[in-house]
Amino acid sequence: MDSSFDDVWAECEDLFAQARQTLATLKEPQPAHVVQTSVNALFRATHTLKGMAGMLGFPSFSRAAHRMEDIFDLMRKGRLRSTDSLTETLEAGILALESGLEGLRRGRPEPDDYLQSLRRELGELEALARPAQGGAHDLSSLLDLPSETLKALSDYERTRVTAVLMHGTPIYGVTICLDFATFDERLRAISEAMGARGELISTLPWDVPEDREGLAFLLISACTDPTPGELSALEGEILGTTLLADPARVPASLRDEAPAATPAPEPKQEAEEPAPVAASAPEVEILRLPVHRVEALEARLMGVGQLRDTASRLMRQAQATDVEKPLALMGEIEEGLLEVQKSLLQMRMVKVETLFARIEPMVKSLSRDLGKPVKLTFVGGDLELERSLLGRLSEPFLHLIRNALDHGLEPPSERLAQGKNETGSLRISASQQGRNLRFDLRDDGRGFDLARIEARGLELGLIKEGQPQAPEKLLRLSLEPGFSTQERASQISGRGVGMDVVRSEVEGLGGEIHLSSEPRRGSLVRLTLPLSRAVVSCLKVRCDSQVFGIPLGSVHRVQAGRQVLRGGDQVEVLGMSLPLESLQACLGLPEPDMQRAFVVLTQQGGAAASVEIALGVDEVVGRGEVLMRSLPELARSPGIMGGSPQEEGILWVLDPEAVMGLAMDSLMRRVARV
Repeated sequence: MDSSFDDVWAECEDLFAQARQTLATLKEPQPAHVVQTSVNALFRATHTLKGMAGMLGFPSFSRAAHRMEDIFDLMRKGRLRSTDSLTETLEAGILALESGLEGLRRGRPEPDDYLQSLRRELGELEALARPAQGGAHDLSSLLDLPSETLKALSDYERTRVTAVLMHGTPIYGVTICLDFATFDERLRAISEAMGARGELISTLPWDVPEDREGLAFLLISACTDPTPGELSALEGEILGTTLLADPARVPASLRDEAPAATPAPEPKQEAEEPAPVAASAPEVEILRLPVHRVEALEARLMGVGQLRDTASRLMRQAQATDVEKPLALMGEIEEGLLEVQKSLLQMRMVKVETLFARIEPMVKSLSRDLGKPVKLTFVGGDLELERSLLGRLSEPFLHLIRNALDHGLEPPSERLAQGKNETGSLRISASQQGRNLRFDLRDDGRGFDLARIEARGLELGLIKEGQPQAPEKLLRLSLEPGFSTQERASQISGRGVGMDVVRSEVEGLGGEIHLSSEPRRGSLVRLTLPLSRAVVSCLKVRCDSQVFGIPLGSVHRVQAGRQVLRGGDQVEVLGMSLPLESLQACLGLPEPDMQRAFVVLTQQGGAAASVEIALGVDEVVGRGEVLMRSLPELARSPGIMGGSPQEEGILWVLDPEAVMGLAMDSLMRRVARV
């Protein structure tokens, strides 16, 4: 795909994220005007996606987006009522479009119908929304407005007038007059305030009074009480408030039809008035930048930071009496540069809960299709990862979840026969372990059938008959291309392409996949991925000519030795005797004859216990923030979490947990004299 479309792809991703977030608001009881605001936003998002698909040259996608747009249009016109089943269908439709677009981005051929699996549900919704034989009603004539003004209303506005009146909500008109210089800003502020109190149906130009100058508008709003004093209006801006239409004037025969055609009344709307304010907040402007520009800015900032370090070191070496003020200025520069680095990093980052939001509707849809109720649990949604990584993880998770629900979890009858709860459990967690991100998918199903896997492996020639196979090796067979234990493929799985895709994607990211299973107790799939970049607070230490960074969270104490220190010695720290090992020995580097400083590392264990060890170094340089990058060549390097380019060369950031393990191994070898 032409790189000139990168911005279009990025905007599509943002639109899908907004659509998922907006759909989530429809799952909870909301005042009618908040529901209407959400539906309007969904309509605009799918309309934009339809246009972008045409720009990219994907007609099938454009048709599918247009069909979803039609469904949202029926909702915003009041001809479809928001229900849990409707929301689930819409979530499944958005997910189908999002998965399809990701496939197109990867160069896959365009399917004929992205919404094939939802054809029946969407058809039922469209049939439900058809007007009765008498046609659609139009109650806009009940508005106490001149006929010329009524003619200015659009079809959509007429539909909304009808819907809210049949719903029992009065319609008010608020007349305002604004100054020429600030009318656009003030109109927006008053409109947002009215939107927070009800549904703003229309904004029409109005006649300016003879004794006033400026621009006048009539704001038509469906609400219970448009109190002028609460509309954020300045003195003199509100000319008057009028009840334009009373729902009591709706014929009784039409009011009887209201429940089938319009949103259900919301209980206690007045008591929950503050809730809709967030839904009416102004949209955040999004600025798009090519990645290479952000990287160039990061590199330049790092260069400036290195110059700052050099200048600070030279001033300290000068030992002059008038360097305190320049040093203070250097400290301020350091803080400013760090904040900019963190801000740049945040531009790349997104919370894992964004991935979880994509997964939830997928699980619900599969659960319904397979007839397997599932309790879905997420842990670690606040963890942040790079947006590009999130995009590449979506497809692996799709296959893992399909396998978990189709292969792993048993049908309710089988679970009850085994003494289990008929509702299966799927737990997805995210965490950071040293230099790695870790994702665990754990279910309480039947587990991997090792006997079937072995039989299938023999059939495909992946293993030899008569040779004993370790469970770990059999489990890894499921990751081989074309491997499946299903005799027939279903719409969910069994084609032999799922787990292979997971493995290739994870390994392409420099990560690993680990499988474990217990019969009738469930299975665990663990994805371990290298942390790509982060700003890390480090203690900088020197060994010979190399500088290392130790994350401060694991540093318990820093101490200069009063005597010559060597690996294998015992050192006294706060009345405790701790073993000491040189950092060089831990990393397999030549050991020095002596060291005069050490760092006490601590690692928290269970039940508030901790493990401590002293790490010998040549010199403690200082502390600071570094922008750490996970370099591909370090993917398997023990003890190293990443690197940060510095003026003197690469500063290697240590993985404290791994270094402590290496230190204990080294000390054990000393004791054994190996």
